[in-house]
Amino acid sequence: MDIRRPLQQAIASALAGLLFLNPIVATAAQLAVDAAAAGNTQLGAAGNGVPIVNIATPNGSGLSHNRFSDYNVGQQGLILNNATGKTASTQLGGRILGNPNLKGQAAQKILNEVTGGSPSQLKGYTEVAGQGAHVIVANPNGITCNGCGFINTPRATLTTGKPILAGERLQGYDVNGGEIAIEGAGLNASNLDQFELITRSAKLNADLYAKQLTVVAGRNQVDAETLAASAKADDGRAKPQLAIDSAALGGMYANTIRLVGTEQGVGVKLAGNMAASAGDIRIDANGKLELAQ
Repeated sequence: MDIRRPLQQAIASALAGLLFLNPIVATAAQLAVDAAAAGNTQLGAAGNGVPIVNIATPNGSGLSHNRFSDYNVGQQGLILNNATGKTASTQLGGRILGNPNLKGQAAQKILNEVTGGSPSQLKGYTEVAGQGAHVIVANPNGITCNGCGFINTPRATLTTGKPILAGERLQGYDVNGGEIAIEGAGLNASNLDQFELITRSAKLNADLYAKQLTVVAGRNQVDAETLAASAKADDGRAKPQLAIDSAALGGMYANTIRLVGTEQGVGVKLAGNMAASAGDIRIDANGKLELAQ
């Protein structure tokens, strides 16, 4: 008789209890799956209380599409479970169980789309457990980052655009409004290969660190891969005063920086520090460009 098997089963049962018998911890940070949407996204928590999202089964293109009525990340962080094995080791939550939704196939892209009416507050790190994946947070109501960052994520996208799907493929983002704000403790994407903000307007009141940084602002349709922006026709509604507003306290530090403001007459104000270690800074503004003296 192998006495190890009952012990292994007991450990697995205990881990399962830690993950999914206490979903209150996850929802306490205002993280709620859209119950009316299709998909099998599940919420749980690690033994130390860090919320876990068992992401939805990826489609044939490797896209896991998760819909939330509320999506926020507290200071303790959030784990997106992309682990295909029985267990996985994480920085934020220690050892957790793998995600049965994956059926042995990890996601390449994790799209977290907000269908509710509230902005997202990102106050901690988002970690991908298991195989790394491109993480996208899409909330048309706006996104505020105050001490946010990413772990085990080669690329991340924050957008106020609505995802555009072409079959099983994420084609782009349809941006009509919303603001992305960087506040307080700022945003750290320095460990990512690529990071982008795609929004109607961006406000930087704190530092943003990245390797390859792209900010695309305006009322656009933006290609999900190339980030090429097609400006939409003026709908006659009020426009933001600035497409990109970097205050004196908001600096951008990256290897390369690309800033695009497509909206006619909507300017770009760069009062904060801006440093590209590779010497590549590109600014394309369709309105007034104001630089710090």
